[in-house]
Amino acid sequence: MYETTSQSLTPSTLIAKLLQQLDERYVFPDVAQEIAHVLRHHLEAGSYDGISDGKHLAALITEHLYTVAHDKHLRLFYNPAGVSPQVDEDDHYTEEMIEALRRRRTSNYGLQKVEILEGNIGYFQLNAFIHPRIAGESMQAAMTFLTYTDALIIDLRNNTGGESLMVQFLCSYFFDILHEPPTQLTGCFDRRTNQLYQAWTLPYVPGQLYLAKPVYLLTSQRTFSGGEDFAYTLQQLKRACVIGERTGGGAHMGHRYPITEHFEAFIPDLRSVNPISGTNWEGTGVQPDIPVEAEKAFDVAYQQAQAALNR
Repeated sequence: MYETTSQSLTPSTLIAKLLQQLDERYVFPDVAQEIAHVLRHHLEAGSYDGISDGKHLAALITEHLYTVAHDKHLRLFYNPAGVSPQVDEDDHYTEEMIEALRRRRTSNYGLQKVEILEGNIGYFQLNAFIHPRIAGESMQAAMTFLTYTDALIIDLRNNTGGESLMVQFLCSYFFDILHEPPTQLTGCFDRRTNQLYQAWTLPYVPGQLYLAKPVYLLTSQRTFSGGEDFAYTLQQLKRACVIGERTGGGAHMGHRYPITEHFEAFIPDLRSVNPISGTNWEGTGVQPDIPVEAEKAFDVAYQQAQAALNR
């Protein structure tokens, strides 16, 4: 049995508890209603009958969730050791989380490679966005090294996301935050409060800004979440050219919520809202300005940079 309590959990009880959480918290209430219709249909059809493996059941329900929501963040998980009954919606970092981030210094906080290519074109391979309180100095060092290049290629092909504050921090280097009004980068709708929060260019970032020079962003199908946020934001603001493959399509953020003693769901309760498009890249991915295979994206970007500098 997938529950270890004295009474085994029936699929109908699990689905009922899951649907209650979705109804209260999922970013799209109308989609939550569609999900309820589909999952109840599967219950009536016996799709979950006879499944004694918790991981199998969680994977099957997750599959059915995706057929309706097309949301890669929305998932059900099974833990045989049990899940915490506490609903942790506190967005502050715990000491354990901070220490886990600090341990990522062994990978230089996702700042994988920084170099200056022939023709004075900068190259920056960025695989993750780590909180600027932890990785801000490293990001400043990278941007300082690239300051005097004439064009910049930022490689996001292996970037699977991270902290939105670092996305905001890095974006701020590409706008004249001293001589021009602040620029709204993105927004975030919180279902829990029914409020829309806005993210703007920061009034200050350390080092020199990278202004009025071409910027090219490389993407792949692996680019996800925060990596997509960075690419989508600069693309919508016409500050960068995106080259490569359509990205993974994960624009929702959320929290883990306990459903039963052994099941918990990651439920997106926040969604990005771009001030220009009025939407985001959820399910569709970031569409590149120049679509090419990921393996060819660097060569194309380098050629584009050379051509721009030779005009």
